[in-house]
Amino acid sequence: MTATIINQRSSSETIIRVPQRKIEALVGGVLMNTVGKAAQKHILNKSKLVAKEIHLPKCGYTMYYHEREAVNEPNQDDHNHPTIIFFHGLSMRSEELAGFIKSLDIPPHIRILCPEQMGHGRDIDNRLRTDPDNYTMPTHQRMLESTSEFLDVVKCSSNTNAFGISLGGAVCYYIQNHRPDIIQRAILVSPAILCCVDKDLVNGIRDGTSNFCCLKSRQDAKLLMRDLSTGRDDDTRKKKDPVPKFFLETVYREARKKSPEGHFRELLLHLLEPTEEYAAAKDVDTESHRLVIWPEKDRIINYEEGKQFFEVTPSDNKDEGLVSKSANTEFECVADCGHVFHSDGRGIFDIIRPRVKEYLLNFKG
Repeated sequence: MTATIINQRSSSETIIRVPQRKIEALVGGVLMNTVGKAAQKHILNKSKLVAKEIHLPKCGYTMYYHEREAVNEPNQDDHNHPTIIFFHGLSMRSEELAGFIKSLDIPPHIRILCPEQMGHGRDIDNRLRTDPDNYTMPTHQRMLESTSEFLDVVKCSSNTNAFGISLGGAVCYYIQNHRPDIIQRAILVSPAILCCVDKDLVNGIRDGTSNFCCLKSRQDAKLLMRDLSTGRDDDTRKKKDPVPKFFLETVYREARKKSPEGHFRELLLHLLEPTEEYAAAKDVDTESHRLVIWPEKDRIINYEEGKQFFEVTPSDNKDEGLVSKSANTEFECVADCGHVFHSDGRGIFDIIRPRVKEYLLNFKG
């Protein structure tokens, strides 16, 4: 670490000023790398999620995932064994859902699966970094096919519920439509269905004016955090910056380490390419049982577009809120909240936890 001496009074009294960014990185880094990593490891251990991998012969792909095996109850029917699958969001790793999963206090007889999305986590570590010349970016279809085969290979029962947020919400939406024989109920939080992704964000990613999830500067890190709240231009919220300043430097540096430069932008460009199967402007799955949760001021996945997609209108009974045209779809809004942060600084996972637990633990038998 380079220090600058600004005033030397004597050989025994030297005033040293370290550049502010280095102090911020040092403070944030120490917390992240000691307290943060220790806490993450502790939470992962407490969640009982174990890192695994399994080969998918039809897709020719090795799927990385985390699993908490079920503790069998007496007279448990293995063919009807309850399972919950969690699909993480863009740039996350499967183990990053451990804290949320632990907080749901899911009974031990329920199996838990957290597949790692293509282009994320160990897929980056073990494929992209080791053989970048032969790495192929995932497509919607390949993600759907590999996830579907994963359900078969790990022997998911027909008594399975699922949760997905952001990118994981889109995966969850399409896999429930594709495999209604397995996924019975699902929760979609700000699902990144193509037509619902904010148009300004899409244009910015395509023309290079937005560095969303592909940070090139410290200013990008600050603006990203604001966009994940109720927007960089919202001056009404209590916490303008949801993340403390000393953490922003660490967020920036950690993001640069998480993947090769430009990886998530290239991934997004691939996934934003409309194809006939994934370009529908209206819900193509009107029969599935699901709960859709959408932050009102989401600047990443647009709330108004979400209402149009699920054909949501105000209920005649004001106490019932919003009603979807699809009889089995419940649609709920989180007021004054962005994609990740509420205007008061709370995280989306803390806000939705009670409702998620109530819905996910309702199995068919």
